Amino acid sequence: MDDTEPALRLALFEGYLREDPQNLALLGEAFEASMVIGLHDHAEFHLRHALALGQNGVDWRRRETTWLMAQKRWDDAIRCLRRLLEQLESNDPNTVVLIHDLAYSHWRRGDSVAALTELSPWLPGETVAASRDHGLLQALWLRLMHHTGRQNEAVEWARKAETAGILNPEGAGVASLAAMDIGDLTACARWVTAALQIDAPCTEARVSIASLLLLKQDPDGARAHLQEALRRQPQDGRTWSAMGLCELQSQRLDAAHEAFTKALAGLPGHVGTWHGLGWTELMRSDLPAARRAFESALSLDRNFGESHGSLAVCLALSGERNMALEAALRALRLDPSSLSARYAQAMLDGQAGDIDLLCRLSAQKGILISQPSRMPSA
Repeated sequence: MDDTEPALRLALFEGYLREDPQNLALLGEAFEASMVIGLHDHAEFHLRHALALGQNGVDWRRRETTWLMAQKRWDDAIRCLRRLLEQLESNDPNTVVLIHDLAYSHWRRGDSVAALTELSPWLPGETVAASRDHGLLQALWLRLMHHTGRQNEAVEWARKAETAGILNPEGAGVASLAAMDIGDLTACARWVTAALQIDAPCTEARVSIASLLLLKQDPDGARAHLQEALRRQPQDGRTWSAMGLCELQSQRLDAAHEAFTKALAGLPGHVGTWHGLGWTELMRSDLPAARRAFESALSLDRNFGESHGSLAVCLALSGERNMALEAALRALRLDPSSLSARYAQAMLDGQAGDIDLLCRLSAQKGILISQPSRMPSA
């Protein structure tokens, strides 16, 4: 974002305020310009000035919540938002925005259940469908379901909204990643197309596009979308996870290791990211590190066959034949089509030895990018 114009506007408004310090319109403009360019100390000064002048109405208290959220003071923001909602009539146009911010603040403070509780009376419903701000609630609702492991519910909700004609581009973008996670590539591709109707599709849509391109063995095309997503949200764990797979598919192992490590810093509950790191460590011939990664994946979900199969490959390479065979058989009981388990068995029979081959096969089948995200990546 070019901050030159807001900075000039702020300088202009603050110059006028030195001549007319009690001008509420100027205070409001100065506050907004300060927030746009991230000068939160200036914004606070103008906010406190207005409140000291007795401005306790919805407009200034709304600005106060905006400032508190920017400071990540989630508890204070929640209290302020509740007070504001108590002041409003149920049909006030500000209500939907405040409900969104209240749910978002609950989520960011780590209480997804409370966030969903705040949103549930509003979705789905005629109030939302008729509201100009329903898209804001819709995307957050889908994100919350996705990040709490309710991908199937998110996809089902999106299908119903699509049928009703109210699924907006951002909601479609969020839903596309949930669809990717449950293996519904048809819905994923359809919703990605809908998400691209706007100039700046959401991060989830970018990750979905990149994932679809990776399934087509196009890491260069995927990387461009992921770089754009990271430009907008540089700490997003899911994007870093997809970038790790992109680099692994390109055989850029150091870059893959760095990306998966960054992803796990914010997304430790994502099974697919642990798989990606494990395969990267295998390719780097660090078998102990690979084993730790696959065991971490198993600690999250012991019923996913590919985790057992991947560990079997690692154990086979380490010369632990009996343990490798047990892990491979366990994988095949859970998933008879497990690529890694079949490869581990071939290794134990002396019929295979090309790790690069299995890594390419795993990427092609989407093993590393189609596991559910169980932790918020925000």
